[in-house]
Parts: sequence; C-alpha cells; structure tokens
Amino acid sequence: MILHSTLGKSEKVSFARGIVNGLAPDGGLYLPDTLPRLPKALFNNIAEMSAREIGYIVMTTLLGDIIPPTQLKQIVDDALNFDIPVRALSDDICSLELFHGPTMSFNDIGARFMARLLPLLDPAHGLRRDIILATSGDSGGAVANGFERSASTRVVVVYPRRKLSPEQITQFAGRRNVLAIEVDGSFDICQSLVKQILLENAGETGDRRVTSGNSINLLRQLPAIIYYFYGYAAMQARFPETETVISVPCGNLGNMTAALMAKQMGLPVKRFIAANNANDVFVEYLRTGGMRPRRALMTLASALDVGNPSNLARIIDMYSGDLTRLRKDVSGVALTDAAIAATMKEAARTASVILDPQTAAAYGAARRELKTGEKGLVIASTHPAKFRDAVTKVLGEEFAIPRPVRTSHNNKSQQGYNPVIKIPPTIAALRRALETQ
Repeated sequence: MILHSTLGKSEKVSFARGIVNGLAPDGGLYLPDTLPRLPKALFNNIAEMSAREIGYIVMTTLLGDIIPPTQLKQIVDDALNFDIPVRALSDDICSLELFHGPTMSFNDIGARFMARLLPLLDPAHGLRRDIILATSGDSGGAVANGFERSASTRVVVVYPRRKLSPEQITQFAGRRNVLAIEVDGSFDICQSLVKQILLENAGETGDRRVTSGNSINLLRQLPAIIYYFYGYAAMQARFPETETVISVPCGNLGNMTAALMAKQMGLPVKRFIAANNANDVFVEYLRTGGMRPRRALMTLASALDVGNPSNLARIIDMYSGDLTRLRKDVSGVALTDAAIAATMKEAARTASVILDPQTAAAYGAARRELKTGEKGLVIASTHPAKFRDAVTKVLGEEFAIPRPVRTSHNNKSQQGYNPVIKIPPTIAALRRALETQ
C-alpha cells in the first residue's frame, strides 16, 4: 500500500513509513493511493458472519501483503474480543454499540489494533517512543489502555481544559506510562500543537521517537472500516433486502472518513448521515462547498466540539473535491443542544435506552433524514457513563456506572503516578512538558 499526503507536497511513502511518521512532512494527512474492493460474493452471506470474521477479511484485504495473514488473524481476534451488540431504538432505527471494550469507547478497536500492529511495522521497535495525541473525549483512554503493556512506549495525551468529563480523564491520567497534558484552549488548539510536535520530530533518529496516536494516524483509521461492514451485516440479518442508511456522530471526522473508505471498498449501504452539533463545519461544507474553520463552541455533545476537523482533508481528497459526488454518499444535519437533549429523553422513554449525547446526535439526525422504506443504523460511540454528569442532568435521574468507568483518579494519583501537567496554549509550553520523564 502506497500513501500520499493530502497536501500533495511530500513524496509518497510505504504504509509502514507513513504509520511511523504519523503526519506527512508537508503537514498533510496520509491516505492510500487506492483502496482495494472486497469481492461482491462476500455480501451473499455476510449477515451470517461474526465481527471477527468480517474484521479478518477487511484487514487481510487491506494489509495482507504487508502483515502475514496468520498474524493479522491473531491481532483481529485480540482486538475484537468483546461483543458489539445491535440494539433497537425504534421500529426502523438500530444502534451499533461500539463501547463494550475495555475503556467503553469505539476508539478501543482502533487503539488495540494500533498497539499490536505498530511493533510489526516500526523499524525502531524497542527504542523509546512517544505516542502523542490530542483528544476531544475518548481517544486518550483507549490509546493509554492499548499501549499499557509496552515498556518502551509513553502515551502523551493532550486535551482541552473543561472539555472532557472526569470519567474520561480518569481513564488515562495517572497511568504509569502516560503523560497527561491539559491545555488552556480548545481541541483544535491541542491538535495544532500536536501536529507541530510531529513535524518537528519527523525523521528523528535520537533515542526517543514520536508517532501520532489519534485519527490523524492512518493506522487508527483503517480498523474503523470494520464497524461499517459489520454494522451492515447486522442490519441485513434483521432487515434482509432493505436499504441501510448509517448515521455517524462527527467531530474530527475520523469515523466518517472510515465510513467513506468502507464505501469505496464496496460496502453496499445506501448513504451516510453526518451528525454535527452547533460546530457544524462539515454540514456547512456539504451545503456550500466552503471550508470555514472557526473557534469551537462548548456544547452538550462535547466530544463533537471541533471547529477545524483534520479529517475533512482526507474526505476532500478521497472525492477529488467533487462535492456533487460526496453529497450522493453523505447528507448532513446539525443539532442544537435542545434537540440532542430531547432525543436523549425520547430514547429513554420509548426504547428504555440511555444514550450519550454524541450518539443522541446521530440518532436525532437519523430520525430527521431517514426516508420511507429505509432502515437506519446509528453509530453508538461511547457508553453514557463517560458523560455521567451531562446525561444525569438531561434525564434527571442516576443510572448504573460500569466498573471500567468507576476507577478513582485521585486514588491513582496518590500512588505516585504521573500527575496532570497544565499548560498555556503554546508550543514552547508543550515542548517543556514533553521533557518530563
């Protein structure tokens, strides 16, 4: 697999080199020159296949010429060792619950794949490496968990002040191999700072290497393709011969990019729905063709509070800027906090399902956009317990908190683990923080 930069100013590289670099030298994101298509015969019996079976086919199709199939099978089996249930929200809409992994987030799948694949791709494996990422919610905990057994790896989580829930912060802050850095700024500022660090360390040959750990790294993106093939399979099992539409909560657009990659690989869904909150950069792009980054607003669906989504560059590249063609595959809906809260209440009342705000945004978008004869699948990205305060405030009642979300950050900190480092939104401050050993 050959990768190119979305900015087109850097040389093309091998898949392994692109993954280790994380970000292209020109500041663009890496993207495959071509994506292979799955055989049409697969869809004759896909409804009978498990997530692991589908995952193995997808990953061998993508990486079978890079990683031996036997190793890929073991990685798939390890990374997908938890259930991915489909739950009915209404007569014509279901949710794909991707949050039953160790940190109760959809990011668990991509992070676990990355932790297992990177050592096989990295020529400097064994040297000290920083996996650095900006997070608007769940990536930090998932990546920290994925790399927790890697003695030579330090996970650096850069996150915006007042944007993450205490439950989300607990899942990475205080871990022995994690450096948690809180920035007095937005997610977009955090992402910009991380990209600067990656560019400064590109091609570094010292005793510590740096690789990106969130969705700007293609290795985090590709496993997410599995969600969509498995989700389609599950819908075919329930609603044979019915057209499926998938609704995706959209912040940094990593999930939507993976969805469109799946489409290019032959996924026969009718179309996708992009669910934004008030930070409607992508919805506006679909409507006008203009890319207008702006300062992110604080909303109920805080994980979607992104004003300059990095992965939009990948989507524009994949469609060669052809907005007409993109609109055939994706429609967009922007929801207010009031609309998201109303959807959460309705799901609790009519389906006895507690939704996190991001999933509620996707459900609300599906209810608006679904047409007669279509069945909708909502990407349920995160367990509602990770947004306990927000969910409790909306629903007016407490609910059960699962064990992976209950761990006390204070207790971990008292054990002498790394404290959170708080910095102003400057590259100099981030550089100083990274010097912490």
